[in-house]
Amino acid sequence: MIYFWILYFILSLIISFSFYKIFSSPVLKILFFSIFFGLLNGVWFVLPGSQTLAPAISILILENTIIEGNGYIRLIRPMLVSFIVGFLIAISFHLVKK
Repeated sequence: MIYFWILYFILSLIISFSFYKIFSSPVLKILFFSIFFGLLNGVWFVLPGSQTLAPAISILILENTIIEGNGYIRLIRPMLVSFIVGFLIAISFHLVKK
């Protein structure tokens, strides 16, 4: 299971970094890297009180379609934390690159 999570985080970092490379404006680079990093790297518990983790974006999609709603705030928090971490990574990468 740990191999899945390592592969998942590496692939999401590659996807986020590819959005960083697409744009020429530093503001857009940092913004889109942060958005995709936050969407893809946020993980949370599948159900409240459960011990099973899953990507928050997949839980959000399931909450909208087939699973009863347990609240979107519980899913927005890990995505927001990942967004902030991605924002800090993008800014530091941009500053080091200069």
